[in-house]
Amino acid sequence: MEAEEVIQNIFGVNDVIEMTKAKSRTSNVKFLSTSESLDMVKVFIKDTLSKYACAEKLTDDREGRIGPKTVKFDVNAHTGLFIVSPDRSSIIAQGNFCTMRANTALYKGKWMYELQLGSKGVMQVGWGTSRCKYDMECGVGDTVNSYAYDGHRVRKWNVIPTKYGESWLTGDIIGCTLNMDDGTIDFYRNGRHLGRAFENISMGPGIAYFPTVSLTFTENVTAFFGGTPLRYPLEGYQAIQAPPESQVIQATFLFQWFTHVIDYIVSLKNTNVSLADRSMTVHAFLMCIAQTILMHIGPLLTIPYIVEGVFIPFLHEISGIQKYGARDSLKFRESKVRLMTCLDLLWTFLEEREMRSCLDSTLLYLYSTFRHVSFFLEYSNQYNSLILLIQFCLHTTTRQHFLKYLLFDRVRFANFVHIKPMDDIGLANVVQQPWWETDPTDPSIAVRKGAYIEACENIKDSVEELESIQLWLLMTLLDNSDGTANRPTSRTIFLRKFKRFVHENLTTTRTTPHLQTPLVLSLCCFYRLLSAFKYLWNDEIGVSPVFVPCKLFYDGSINYSGIDRLGGVLSHLNKTFKKELLQILGPDHEVILSMEQPQDPPFLARLSDLPVVIPAFARMINVNASAQGSTMLVERMGYFSREDRTPLRLGPLDAAVSLLELLDGIILFYHAAARKQVAKLANLKDSISEFVAALAEAKKRLDYIRNYEDETSHLIQEELLRSIDVFNKKLSEQSRQMAWIRAAVFSEEKLGELGWLLRVLTLTLQKASGEGNMFSFVPDFYLETLSDLCISIRNHIHPTMPIETIPDYQEMLLDIAEFLCFHYLDPRIVNTNSKETLMLTFAGFISNPITLEALENVSLQNRLKVVANLLRPFENRSWAQSNWILMRFWQGHGFAFRYEKSPHLCRKVGPKLLQQEPMHHQLLKPYPSLIYQLHVRDGLLGKPQNTIQFLNSLLNQLNWAFSEFIGMIQEIHNISSRPERVFIESRQLKICATCFDLSVALLRVLEMLCTVAPDIFIDLSQSSRENLLSRLCQLLCQILNRMSSQTSCFQQVVLLEIPDLELIDHFPILTAVIGILLALLKEDMAEFTPRPSAEVPKVTRTLLIEPSFQISSLYFVLGESNMKIPKEKEKRLKPFSFLNYENYVTDEEISRVRAMINYLDYCRDLLPDSRLLIDDENICTICYAFPISAKFKPCNHETCRFCIDRHLLNTRECFFCKATISKVIDLYGNTLHDFSMELTNTKES
Repeated sequence: MEAEEVIQNIFGVNDVIEMTKAKSRTSNVKFLSTSESLDMVKVFIKDTLSKYACAEKLTDDREGRIGPKTVKFDVNAHTGLFIVSPDRSSIIAQGNFCTMRANTALYKGKWMYELQLGSKGVMQVGWGTSRCKYDMECGVGDTVNSYAYDGHRVRKWNVIPTKYGESWLTGDIIGCTLNMDDGTIDFYRNGRHLGRAFENISMGPGIAYFPTVSLTFTENVTAFFGGTPLRYPLEGYQAIQAPPESQVIQATFLFQWFTHVIDYIVSLKNTNVSLADRSMTVHAFLMCIAQTILMHIGPLLTIPYIVEGVFIPFLHEISGIQKYGARDSLKFRESKVRLMTCLDLLWTFLEEREMRSCLDSTLLYLYSTFRHVSFFLEYSNQYNSLILLIQFCLHTTTRQHFLKYLLFDRVRFANFVHIKPMDDIGLANVVQQPWWETDPTDPSIAVRKGAYIEACENIKDSVEELESIQLWLLMTLLDNSDGTANRPTSRTIFLRKFKRFVHENLTTTRTTPHLQTPLVLSLCCFYRLLSAFKYLWNDEIGVSPVFVPCKLFYDGSINYSGIDRLGGVLSHLNKTFKKELLQILGPDHEVILSMEQPQDPPFLARLSDLPVVIPAFARMINVNASAQGSTMLVERMGYFSREDRTPLRLGPLDAAVSLLELLDGIILFYHAAARKQVAKLANLKDSISEFVAALAEAKKRLDYIRNYEDETSHLIQEELLRSIDVFNKKLSEQSRQMAWIRAAVFSEEKLGELGWLLRVLTLTLQKASGEGNMFSFVPDFYLETLSDLCISIRNHIHPTMPIETIPDYQEMLLDIAEFLCFHYLDPRIVNTNSKETLMLTFAGFISNPITLEALENVSLQNRLKVVANLLRPFENRSWAQSNWILMRFWQGHGFAFRYEKSPHLCRKVGPKLLQQEPMHHQLLKPYPSLIYQLHVRDGLLGKPQNTIQFLNSLLNQLNWAFSEFIGMIQEIHNISSRPERVFIESRQLKICATCFDLSVALLRVLEMLCTVAPDIFIDLSQSSRENLLSRLCQLLCQILNRMSSQTSCFQQVVLLEIPDLELIDHFPILTAVIGILLALLKEDMAEFTPRPSAEVPKVTRTLLIEPSFQISSLYFVLGESNMKIPKEKEKRLKPFSFLNYENYVTDEEISRVRAMINYLDYCRDLLPDSRLLIDDENICTICYAFPISAKFKPCNHETCRFCIDRHLLNTRECFFCKATISKVIDLYGNTLHDFSMELTNTKES
């Protein structure tokens, strides 16, 4: 084959004839050699390009423009703190309201620039003059000579805001046009005109407009001033930066020739054809021509405009996207071969800096295009970007370059695996008939359900198709076969970068919060990664079920730097379980060897764990300190967390270990970020429910008011109709958003993914627990993620997508319940957060009927174990949660304890209450458990000594909680009584409310204990039980007295209706106290026969002889108090009676209360007045209620029997002198308690 023929196929017949004629004029040789042919090509290319070359201008002399040739943000003209990209086209605000303008002004002609939104918050974008003075509260649009548009608030701004435009979204392209010929300013959203914004703008001498933006904290934009082609150019308008026209023409010629070279090389693949003169093969000759062409292309590819304007269309052509479309291009092998050949040539002949710049600009373009909001379900922009990115990543060198330097820069990777919902207009076209659930069913709404569900399915089908392409991208990036002896695999690089990516999201205190993955991206990223793992695991390993072996947690296979373990800090665990580690790992293992080496000093070790900032890439500079506001600008700032700096392992990785490391990172990523997005999306469900309730109430009021014909009623009807219209519009908008969530986020398949991961976590923890002490090495986030997933599935996704749709969900929940019961208060779990997480997860399980059923079906051994742990004394452990759990076993069975929310809250009129605590019992539906109540009974009766200790601690905590509550109530009352205005700290009010809540919960637990196991109090055969009963009666009487007094500080504070004290009221606490009294007196009342000489039963007697007992406090609960109240206070009193709560207190319960009061009133008359029986000289100096009846030995101090029995439950030291008590005797010398043997044993030990 002749060289001339090859050249002719590349450059065309006519151009070759011209080349040959030019060569023949300088040479007499009829036939050209190969080298001469190449020289001829070089001359031709040079001559062709020179025709279109022009001297590069250093300035832009277009009329109406003032400023440098290259347009970018001006770091010398800003207000507030910014983070600026190296090319100064992207900015991120780091202050409350920061303003920055470009470096070019315009005074004549028609101009435009574009902004791509990196966020969708409060931003004002537009134009401003040099005369405008900005500050941290005043930005572009807030001054006379500046004009702006804010799509977040849907307003245009020129001093006074006016409704304008559409609501914008992240990824939108906002076009800003300035017509200085007509004096008008317009704005465009994704190429759609938003209408005339401003007319008759300020013009004239000295007035020139700069592109200007004002951003609130963390908001960010990328500007297109003309350095790259405008996304939506407008006819008649110029970009502020002129395009490089001559370079575009040159690049067009070069890539046209380069395309022919690639096609020629592909056509000769696997052949070995030589040129006619045998000097070289045709392939080698083509490579020489390619080198010549690329020598000119290289410098052009460093210009972003050339990359986007010429190189990207060239890629679309050779990859088949232009010819076949993005989705079908991957089906044709020829297109793949052409692109691979192109990339091979580029990597071979371009300089490294040229190739890096080209790939950087290419990925930026794909990133920008992918983030664009889609108006249709086809997602054409997203497909084009993803398919081209995948084709790039099929090339090994390009793929690894992307992984090392580009994909994990900030949040690019998360964006490429995210699917952005359509905007409101697009959703309205897809979901044309919005639907929402109503109770009772509204026929006008219910008829839309079929079309609504069909629209959801259409969305789901479209999203799943795009998800499959994103999954393909991840498969390509996780290639484990491209490693060599000198090169790591792509999976190795991905895992290293992904670990850093996850840890950046886990870290909360960061200098650059903009690097945190936005929550909206995190959930999609999690789903895609989990799908990729499952696919790769089934393809490469194929073992089921999947779990993370416990050995990976302590053999160093995975780096858990900075992450706590269930058993505490790793260094402590290594020392504590060194023998076990030595036995399992062997003496030559790197973990054992590292333990033998000297450690860094603690201070240096802590420093090494801190994030590092590399000055070359991250520096804070004080630019123009005299500028407006004298604020700082952050330029080219990067954050580098403590990434593993060990060399990357060369060659392929172990498939199982590498995939388990990926799974480990996915689990951590869900805990760090994705779970928050699930909770955030669930708020939409609650919002819809609130609007549905509001709409129903408005319609109910409208039906009522229509019965009246007066003018006022007509006005009310108009207002109600307007409200109904607003509610309907809001519900239509939210139901469309919910359609997207149902289809793309909370679908049955997505819920199945979460269920699968929950099984993996449960099995991992169960397997680890079976390895004894090695369970302590499990990272704490495994248990945290187990809890997160339980909450997400049970509370956030259910019932939008019912938990029953998970295959074998009952078995899954049963396994989790078994784990929770077995590990409740497990001594191997030392980490405080982990212990609380496990406790709260267990508490969550008893708050839902589905999970409560699973708890009731666990093995008897585990049920008894968890109940035994719940009934341990409260000292030296977190008792509030344990008590709350016991209370939840009872809620629904107690006296008037069937409410979800306390009745007084339901009657309140005013601002909506905020649920401050997620586990607040007053805001959860009652689901009592008879099974666990019986286990509690058996646990109390089976171990009497443990029961006494538990009850003692329970009464101690009740005494403390109620005393603290009353003390704070008294303080609040005193403060509120002062004539001057005094502010009470919200923290103090919340503590007060918490103490009240704890008191109610403790009382309800006591009610349960007195009901299911009354013998622990009323069996008075043991002195300790008599003492406990006396203490209980004392506490109940004190509470009743404090609550029933109409002139008490409690009553006065309740009347104040302080915002943070909404939960405090008579009803919750008085019903609990009455419930306890009814349970205690039930047997006495049943067996008592009224007669004048009747003996008062012991339990009743104990209550009645309590010095603080007042029968009037019991009459109070029925509204029958006989206290005399001054008239001036009577008007302000809040009347209370159980009779006022007919929906919450049954007639049967009222009759029981009345019977109890009558019974106690009768028995009270049978007893003598105890005050006449006690000599003041012989009264106990501790309680001043009972006579002295016991003496301490050896110090001989004396008290009553009740006080000493109570005191000995807590300590063996004398109450008065702190001497050690060896014996307690009564006044007749009889031994009551003997501790001499106990003291002897203590001394011997």
